[in-house]
Amino acid sequence: MEYTKDYKCKCPTDASVVTHTVTYKKGSCSRYPEDIMLSFVCSRNSACVKCSQNYID
Repeated sequence: MEYTKDYKCKCPTDASVVTHTVTYKKGSCSRYPEDIMLSFVCSRNSACVKCSQNYID
């Protein structure tokens, strides 16, 4: 099962307010109980992945 969450935050580059859209896959078994990040998109620059590390557990 996949789900998407939007996060409002400040860009570390210029402190502008941006929206990060992160798609996760729900952890499905005891080997992988945590949700897995499938994609990350920043509204300021869709090619930027600098902040994606903040959403990986």
